[in-house]
Amino acid sequence: MASLSQRNLSRILEEATRTGGDFAELFWEDKEEANITWSSGGVKSVTGVRTVGVGIYLLKGVKSVYVCTNDLALPALLEAAKRAAELLAAGGCSGAGVAPRPFQALVLTHPNPIRITPSAAPMPDKIQLLREMELGIADTQGLRQLDLGYFESDQRVTVANTDGLFAEDRRTACRLRMTAAMEREGKVLSRWQDFTRPQGFEAFDDREAPVAFAKDFLGRMALSLKAEPIRSCTVPVVLDAGSCGTIWHESCGHPLEAAAVAAGASEFCGRLGEKVAADKVTLVDDGTLPGLYGSEAMDDEGCPTKRNVLIEKGVLKGYLCDRLGGRKLGMPSTGSGRRQDYTYAPVSRMTNTFLAPGEDDEEEMIASVDEGLFVTGCGGGCGGREFSIEVTEGWWIKNGRLVHPVSGLTLNGRGLEVIKLVDRVGGKLVSEGGGFCGASSGLVPTTSFQPRIRISAMAIGGTAGQEG
Repeated sequence: MASLSQRNLSRILEEATRTGGDFAELFWEDKEEANITWSSGGVKSVTGVRTVGVGIYLLKGVKSVYVCTNDLALPALLEAAKRAAELLAAGGCSGAGVAPRPFQALVLTHPNPIRITPSAAPMPDKIQLLREMELGIADTQGLRQLDLGYFESDQRVTVANTDGLFAEDRRTACRLRMTAAMEREGKVLSRWQDFTRPQGFEAFDDREAPVAFAKDFLGRMALSLKAEPIRSCTVPVVLDAGSCGTIWHESCGHPLEAAAVAAGASEFCGRLGEKVAADKVTLVDDGTLPGLYGSEAMDDEGCPTKRNVLIEKGVLKGYLCDRLGGRKLGMPSTGSGRRQDYTYAPVSRMTNTFLAPGEDDEEEMIASVDEGLFVTGCGGGCGGREFSIEVTEGWWIKNGRLVHPVSGLTLNGRGLEVIKLVDRVGGKLVSEGGGFCGASSGLVPTTSFQPRIRISAMAIGGTAGQEG
């Protein structure tokens, strides 16, 4: 985009709207990624990818067209804009096009500034990170296989549209992935986890942190190998602070995205201002928080990210909206239009989604349970009206005490029902790591977290045989 003058940008936008579009946007991306894989004491591969391209997004009311190209020459971009205009006209839209307004630069400060561009860090330093991780856990009992990976991403984006917006952002992250297999008494467990930092290579200034992460990961795997299966049942569930916030991502986050609401696929449709959850539930999505993986200066439509309170003390307050989803709902954008890269049109997506802290005693949550589940680690899940989340680590509670670790289970429920059963919320909010959420606009970085909470009754899918 930097090679195109603002006059030529306006020409492209004008070409896109010539058949009657009332809004057009250019999304330019230049992304560099690198990956190092390590196994059995040495480097297995080193790869690098650069992605450069432009997407043209065209709207007419609630009709949309999206085209993209990796040819950045002006004639190619004008041809792509022409194609978008023709597709809009073929969809039954026609009329006079909107004239692009003069550009005004939107100046933003990224919540996660970088000090050392990852690509500028020496390759031997990156390899040494992996070597030190392996050496730090080499004497772990029961470790049968270990694979490590180093990933870096440096994405620069520019958004220009017919409203006169011209905005730029840069998103940088580094990540270490650990995949391990452990064995105990003939039982083998394989698992992976990421050490994720939304920073440049300064993320590894503390060289002990990745080793400590690896030791903790293997320690929790060793405990899981001692776990016992449980039967399917419905009991009180205590979810520990931190990454167990996946439950909010799946049970509420996706159903509160405009894409689901506008399609009528969410139980939250038409319920703004209504009581939908327990009084203790205040749910927030905030893309401005420093140090978190889902934070950005702006979304992928050039709208500054913000703090969006979705549920406040049990009352539904809002949805997550991109531009098109907002049009369908008659609401403004909430800075939630996101996409994996230029090949995707933006869609409403979460950033950092969390349950606000409360005031309940964390120890009492467990001590007051006669029989139930304490979840200390969650895996992946799927959401919608019904959701299911893998429990990777947990303990069975008996008479208010943790009696043995558990394995092979899932948390299941209907989001609108489960959030009404939250009867305890702790005061210590813990955010950990970060991951990716996959949906119709690809993979985007997100963080989901919470304080310790208790749900008075929840369905658990277990693997132990049912007693007759």
